[in-house]
Amino acid sequence: MSGLNEFCARIGIDAAAVRQALAARAGADDAPWYMQAVLGIGAWVTAIASLFFVGVMMDLVLDIDEPNAVVALIGIVLFAFSLRLLHRKADGAFTGHMAVAFAVAGTLLAAAGIAFPLESLWVAVLVTLPFAAATIWQQRSILLQFLVVSIALILAIVAAWHRWDHMITDLAAVTMPIGVALLLYPPRLDVRPAAFALLVVPQGVELLITTFEQGWTLWHGWPAKAALLIVFGFLIALNLRRMADGQRRLMVLAGVAAAIAVALLLPTGAAVGLVLMLLAYTLGSRSLAIIGALAEIYFIGQFYADFQSTLLTKSIILMVAGAVLLLCYGLLAMATRTWRQA
Repeated sequence: MSGLNEFCARIGIDAAAVRQALAARAGADDAPWYMQAVLGIGAWVTAIASLFFVGVMMDLVLDIDEPNAVVALIGIVLFAFSLRLLHRKADGAFTGHMAVAFAVAGTLLAAAGIAFPLESLWVAVLVTLPFAAATIWQQRSILLQFLVVSIALILAIVAAWHRWDHMITDLAAVTMPIGVALLLYPPRLDVRPAAFALLVVPQGVELLITTFEQGWTLWHGWPAKAALLIVFGFLIALNLRRMADGQRRLMVLAGVAAAIAVALLLPTGAAVGLVLMLLAYTLGSRSLAIIGALAEIYFIGQFYADFQSTLLTKSIILMVAGAVLLLCYGLLAMATRTWRQA
């Protein structure tokens, strides 16, 4: 270590920080990505098989064929054990994925064991909230945080649908402002997986269900569009701060063009995609940009197929929407080009 101290002193860097970085590098799992994928799949299969075996034993030995308090207690213990395993042996693809799988299973068992006897989906939602808070607090696995928060969101969406006896669309407009706020103004703990779940999971659930059932939209989607327009305007204002006067004019024009597309021409799902793309532009996130672009393609195509009008009217609407979005893209591209040259 004396050689390391002399080297760090010669080039002017902190020896303690270098030792910490070397220790972290030594403990990291350097297996190739395909080996980590194989180990991850093996861990999930092992966890599912173990839970299936436990379920069979509970049915045959303990005569438990429906979720109850015993199942909830098993879920809580399983979740706590998984978090302990993540804290003690976080390195390694197999151990990490197996701990995540058991933690997710523990969350589901606890929610089912408490909510099933009460026959209430809202109780299941409330039960999952402490588990979601624990996954945010543990800061060991971003996958676990995303999955448990997604479970809570899915249960809340299904509970809302059950309460109103309809599949309510456009619920993504409710969770999107929260996800945007968490990404733009992150707290001390890393909540990016939870924010990502708030942005994409409600829209994904809606996409899945609408392929089998026609949803119910509140007031033709105008409340959802109003919420999205507020978020969109906030993101435009946020980007204006870092631009000069000429760039600001281009950004304002682009925002007005996109707002017209959101309010008048595009379905609500496509408006969600447009907000995601502007958020990606603000944060420099390629993954959000890809998701937003795919949402645009899907929802505009679905809107074209479901729109009850003549082929000429459909074509005119699509051409106008395409022209407005192309204008918006051109204005943003010019603003970005002049910003980089400045």
